[in-house]
Parts: sequence; structure tokens; C-alpha cells
Amino acid sequence: MSCTDYIEIKDLSVFGNHGVMPEENVVGQKFLVGIKLYFDMSKAGRSDDLTKTLDYSVICQEIKDFVENNTFKLIEKLAESIADMLLLKYDIIEKVDVSIKKPWAPIHIDLDTVLVNVSRAWHKVCLSLGSNMGDKKKHIDTAIDNMKENELIRLCKIASYIVTAPVGFTEQDDFLNTAVTLKTLYKPHELLDFIHEVENKGDRKRVIHWGPRTIDIDIIFYDDFMISDEDLVIPHPECCNREFVLKPLSEIAPYYRHPGNKLTVRDILTEYYDKTRYIVNDSYDSGFTGIDSLRVKSDTKVAFFGVEGTYSQQAMERFFGDGGYISYPLPEFVSVMAAVEKGEADFGVVPIENSSTGGITDIYDHMNEYDVHIVGEQIIKIEHALIGLEGVDAKDIKTVYSHAQGIRQCAGFLKAHPWIQPVEVGSTAQGAKRVADDHDPSKGAIAGVQAAKVYDLNVIENAINDQGNNSTRFVILTKAKNYINNSKKISISFEVKHESGALYRILSHFYNNGINLEKIESRPIPGKTWEYRFFVDIAGNLKMQGVKNALYATENDADNVKILGNY
Repeated sequence: MSCTDYIEIKDLSVFGNHGVMPEENVVGQKFLVGIKLYFDMSKAGRSDDLTKTLDYSVICQEIKDFVENNTFKLIEKLAESIADMLLLKYDIIEKVDVSIKKPWAPIHIDLDTVLVNVSRAWHKVCLSLGSNMGDKKKHIDTAIDNMKENELIRLCKIASYIVTAPVGFTEQDDFLNTAVTLKTLYKPHELLDFIHEVENKGDRKRVIHWGPRTIDIDIIFYDDFMISDEDLVIPHPECCNREFVLKPLSEIAPYYRHPGNKLTVRDILTEYYDKTRYIVNDSYDSGFTGIDSLRVKSDTKVAFFGVEGTYSQQAMERFFGDGGYISYPLPEFVSVMAAVEKGEADFGVVPIENSSTGGITDIYDHMNEYDVHIVGEQIIKIEHALIGLEGVDAKDIKTVYSHAQGIRQCAGFLKAHPWIQPVEVGSTAQGAKRVADDHDPSKGAIAGVQAAKVYDLNVIENAINDQGNNSTRFVILTKAKNYINNSKKISISFEVKHESGALYRILSHFYNNGINLEKIESRPIPGKTWEYRFFVDIAGNLKMQGVKNALYATENDADNVKILGNY
């Protein structure tokens, strides 16, 4: 609990029947209740909105009703019950202090008052759960359901389930593990007692140390407490050495800080991997060579997808400049890639991803078919227009030609003009060329303004794409395994088998080396049912040790790993 804001109610006078003496439960007496309610008041303070705070008049009435309608022998119980009532009813409250004054205490000695004061708050807890007997998932799910049913516990997050090898006594089945974060009103030992109840319900047997079990639940962290006694040790003494604890917990509480070593869960996990798995041979070689810049000369040949006026041409000119080299269009993605692979072109330019419609699957499929690599990228803002012959209006257009991506990106416009029938062609500029060649006033194209200029067509309606921030990412392909030394993105592809945890295991190599995953695409592998090839973009450079670590581990755990480029 970190909030220091609070509302305080002092000496709320109520009449109740509480006390050890029989007459106290019958006759009753006066009690003075004090309350401090800790919660974040910033929203209410800035908005002047009653719904963003606590109505202390309502709370006073609720306390009065509670004291009058219940009977307890001990005012300690009364204070505890008021605290629980308020914390359970109002999610906004982080902590509550309750004081009970008993000015008419029947002890026949002159005194001002008897005072009991309790302070109660929600506590943040991290638990690890595992099972390796019977229906493992059912055992874990049942334990979690038991926690959900307890009003003194509020589950916050549940991690993914992972399969791990046993520790210690290894002649047993693999474990299914997960982790949860929760908040609770239980004190640490009270929580431990409840966990033992849950384990007993799951038929947990403690026969072999580190042996098989239907359900195992451990308290990993409880706030920032450090406890070490005969029954309970917090933080868990082995939490920094257990992959099955760190992996799930890093998913849901990566920045929870260990109160002893002051490291976050993510930092601990990284250190664990550094110590155990990610020891890389210095001789690891990606096969790529760093260069200072691309050499573009007058005889350099650059092939781009489409025809004159296409967005690929714009991307090429933006990347290489608009002259000083030989450029030419090719009608298909594969023809561009084939030209680069055969050495007929030094570079190729193709689109790979659109911000509104996603990846261009054909490109991903062909990247593994051809011996080409990405050496650069260029993002072009896409503004599609409806273009046609001079003097033609939108109502005159019956057929419109464009690339499939262009049609998808203008779905809203086409829906609003139902008389226009879209027809797919090889590229947006090819659609414009078709309109110019046919010279038919009923035909139009969805393409860029540049294409309209190239083919001497009229812009009938501009900016017809659904999203105003529509952009396409183009990649620059080359056959050589080179990368510019200051490159900051790496694209790779790999294949995994259709089995539990296969993809998770691969991606964890990047996560545990502190490498940001920027993008992931998947494509079915031809001839293999339910098996996929994944395309991943990560932030980094092939010179970085963490990148080397991750790629080395990936090559050991995945099939057909290919570095597509560093750019």
C-alpha cells in the first residue's frame, strides 16, 4: 500500500450490543468509531466528481447499521469486521484504519475510554502452482477456482501454463506450471493455512521431497515482506533458481522487485538464463558481413514490383534517389526475387506489409524460396485515389482495377459505391495502365496520384482509403549477405513442430536476452498439416551479444532457421 491520501471519520457515536458481559449484549452501550480510509483521491480532486471518491455520509450510515445489527463479544472482532466490510465492499479502498472507543466499559474503575485500533490493507501476493499427476490442468484450474471463491482473495492475473522437467527427484512425469498474482486480506501465515486447505482438497500427498504431486502451491512474494521462520519463508528461497517459477511470473509480474536482492523478476530470469543456458561459443557466425553503406553506381540495376507509377517505384526512388542507377519494373513478386537471385538485378523492391491490412503473405511465402536477403526498408504513406478518363465521374465507373491490397484498403469506399465492381490485377499502377490502354469511360482504377500522372488519367476522387494513416512497408532485397553496420532491425524465419510450448520456447530466447519482438507472422508449411513457418522481426544488430545468444539458441531449438536480413 503506497497511497497516503485518506478520509478520516472521528468518533462516530453509535449504540451497540458488544461485550463479554451478558448485560452488555442485552442493554447495550455507546461506542465511538474512528475510520481512516486510504485511497487515491487525485481523480476526485481534479474532477470534483462524487462518483470518483467515497461518500462519507453513506459510509457513516453503513458503519452505524453494522454496529447496531451485529453482536460480538470482543471489540477487537468488531474492529476487524468493520475493516473487512469496508475493504470488501469498496474496491477503491487500499487500506483502512479502524479505532473503537468504549467509554462505558464496565470495569468499575474510573477511566476515560478503552480503545482498540486495527489497520488492515490489501496485500499483493505472487503464487506459483504446479501439478504432475493425473489431469494436471484440471488440478491447477480447480485450485484457482477455490481461490476465486474466497472473498478474502481477489485474483489479478493468471500466467500461461508451461511444461517443465522435474527438479530433484527426476523419476517422475513432467510438471504443468503457472503463476498467479492476487491481492488478499490474509496475513502471510493465514494465507499459508488457506493454501494448505486448497492443496488438501486436491489430494496433495507429501511423501517424497520434490516428488510427484497433484497440486503444489508456493508463496513466492508477499508485498515486500521478508519472513524466515519454521513454517514459512518469504520470498520463496528457491524462486531465483527455478525456471518454472520465473517464466510464468515474468509474464504477469515482470517488474515485481525481490525485496532481498532488489532485482525485478525479469532481471532474475535473465540472470538465470545467463547462468544456465545462454553460454554462447565466441565462434558463432551468422554468415552476414557488416558494411558501412550500400554501393550504388551508374550500372547498378534495381528491379521494382509492378509497372511505371507504382508505389514500389516511389519506395525505390525514396530509398535510392530518383536517378544515377538503372531501374526497371517487373510484373510479379517472384520475378523481382528471381532477378535478384540470378544476379540480373543488384537490388529488388517489393511491398511486405501494410499498416491497415497487414502482411502480404505472398512475400513471406517466397522469402524462403529464393536466396535473397533484406538489406533495407522504406515506408511510403499510401493515399489511394479513384482515377479514370478525363470528364468521367464516380457514378460513371462500373469496373475498378487494383491490386488486392488496394481493394481491401478501400473497402469502405466500395461499399458506399455498390455499382462499382472491383477486379484484381497485379499492382495498383497496372490497374491505372489498364484504364489508359482500354480507354473505356466505365473503367477506373484505385491507385496513387503518381500513377494518374504517368498514364495521363484524371483523379476523380482523392484519399479514398479507409484509414488516413495508411502506409506500406517496402523491403530492399539483395543476394549478398550484407548489412549496414548501424542497422537496427533483424528479420528471421523458422519452423516449429505442432506441439505444446514449441513457439513459446523459441520466443523466450529473445525475451530472456532483453530483445524486443517487433512483429510476428505465420504461414502454413506446404505439405505439413498444422505446422507453421514463423517470420519474426526483432530489434537489434547482428553484432550484439544478446542477439547472437538468441539466434544460437533458436538454431538449436527450431527447424530451417533463416536470417532474412539485418537492416
